[in-house]
Amino acid sequence: MIHGRVKCYFQSKGYGFIEDNDGREVYFHLTSVDGATPNDIAIGAGVAFDIITTELGLEALYVRMLTALSA
Repeated sequence: MIHGRVKCYFQSKGYGFIEDNDGREVYFHLTSVDGATPNDIAIGAGVAFDIITTELGLEALYVRMLTALSA
């Protein structure tokens, strides 16, 4: 698994981007996040995930939330 942080998340659309530890930007969809609801995803939260390459670029699969930032 690869590690990174949630860079941005568009709750109304259900997708966002993760920046992995190598600085790559990786697309993710809410349906790829294990057991998460839209309110569980926070900017800066640590995540672990797998990557696939699609026609549109890198996509995260099997995303697990590791940490959430406190407000």
